[in-house]
This record gives sequence, C-alpha cells and structure tokens, in this order.
Amino acid sequence: MVLEEEIWFSSEGEAQECSRIFRKMNISAHIRTKVELENMVQYKAPYSALKGIIEEEIERIRSAEDDDVEELTESYQEMCDYLKTIHDLMEKTFTEKSPGDHIGTTVYDFFIKEGKMPEDEESMVAFFHEAVLIRVLELNNLIDINEEGMTLARTISPDDAQMVIFEDEIPPLREEALQKWNIQRSLESKDILSYIVTTSPDIVFLEDLTELENFFERIEYDPENLSFFVNLQVKQVLVAEIISMIQKTGKNTREQLIVEFIHYEFPIHDEMMGIGLHLSQDFIGGVLDDLKKTGILKGKDSKLKVII
Repeated sequence: MVLEEEIWFSSEGEAQECSRIFRKMNISAHIRTKVELENMVQYKAPYSALKGIIEEEIERIRSAEDDDVEELTESYQEMCDYLKTIHDLMEKTFTEKSPGDHIGTTVYDFFIKEGKMPEDEESMVAFFHEAVLIRVLELNNLIDINEEGMTLARTISPDDAQMVIFEDEIPPLREEALQKWNIQRSLESKDILSYIVTTSPDIVFLEDLTELENFFERIEYDPENLSFFVNLQVKQVLVAEIISMIQKTGKNTREQLIVEFIHYEFPIHDEMMGIGLHLSQDFIGGVLDDLKKTGILKGKDSKLKVII
C-alpha cells in the first residue's frame, strides 16, 4: 500500500517500542524481520606489507602526475596513518604489558558486562583506540577471554601483526601490487537482521507527531536514514489536496485526479518553501485505493466522493 510507512531498526526492542507508540495513537502497525547479506572485499596482510603497498602506490601516483594525484595520495596516506596508529598501540601495549596481564577492561565491560559508553570526547577516543587494538590482537590470536576479562596471551613484533583493511576504504590497489606484496584478498559476507515497522495507511491522518519525534531523538536514530517525517508530510499534503478538490467539485473521476496530481506544485503554509510532485500514475492510483480502504473515499472510479 502506498500510504503505509516503513521504519527500519537494527534493534528488536526499539522496533517494538515504536510499534507500541503507533498503537497508542490508534495507528495499526506490525513488525516483520528481514535478513540481508552484507558483502565486503577485504585485504589482509602483515602491517609491513600493507604499509609497503600503500607507500608504493603513493610514490607511483606522484610520479605519474595524474590529475587526481592529491585526492588519491591523501586517501592512501590517511589509511597508512591509521595502520601506523594501530601499530603504535600494539607496540605501547607490548612494552607496558606482559603475557597474562589484563587488557581492554573498558571494552570488556561495555560489550560483555553491558557497561556505559564513554561520554566525553577524550574518553571516547581512548575507547575507540582500545576497541581497535583488541580487534587486531584477537585477529592475531594474542588475547584470551574468560569470565574475568581479557588477558594478553603472547606478544609478537607489531610489524608482523596481521591487519585488515576493506576495499571501499581506499582507492583501488593494482593486481600486480597485491601479488608482489602477497596481500590476501577475500570476500567477507555477514548477515544483517533488520526489524521493519509497517504502519497502516491511516498514518496520513496523524496530526501530533511529538511523541514519535521524542522517541527517535531518544534512541538517536540517524537523521540521514529517517525519511519517515518527510515522506509523511508529503503524503499528508497530497491527501489533503485530493480531499479538498473532491469536496469543492462534489465528485471527481479517478482519471481526473491522477492527471491533476502526477505533476503538481503547492506551497506549505507558514513555511518558506513548497512541494513539487512528480509522481507516477500508479502512485496516485495507489493513494486513491488506500483512501478507499480507510473509508475516506467512496464510489466508483467514475464518481469518487469524500465521506468524512
């Protein structure tokens, strides 16, 4: 249905809470799950090899004097600096810690004991560095994990530590360079489980969105991924215009309404902007079908009327 809305969550609990809010507002909502595969190409090699191939690519690009030399070298250099940060973290850890010593207490408390995420910027940076270090140590089988925490199992030279970078994090690496530096390339797949809250079409008649706005703000839902409010606003304005037009004329045919609204522009009251619609016949037809299902529209396609 065209007027229904979908909101995606990675947390089942948040999806259930969102569904409860809708039901509290007398909007029907149900939750379904969707499993997708996320595929990523990764490069894996010792630090010295990854550092070597990146520095070689930087030198080659600078020598070629390509138009995008600055952009490419900057991207490569950022990755090189990131790998150096991990290398230095390992070196510092191996200097300060011995096999059997506890490490990564902040990360362990957060992920295992469900502790709190650091709030200030300095603590957050330290937490991030610790998490990155633990991931690399685990990749190299250098930590033991038990009920009491994580301990350093053994040490190696940071130059020999296996590290991983993903293909989309840096510009392309040449095949001959990968072979020269013996870089292992693999396609890594993992399943991503999403919880999708789907509302009924009568969501377009919802006026007070305050509780929903507070909910999304509280769970820190990424605004860039939340199209719900914009979609709903457009649909609400479109439905209001359709109903207004039918009420003014007393009756309209399905074909007249479709022709009228596939390309339509109108202002939003009290705002310095407007909405321009460029919709398909199927979309407008779907809106009319949904309005019939909600009981707002009645009649045959040749004579639609509003029932309010």
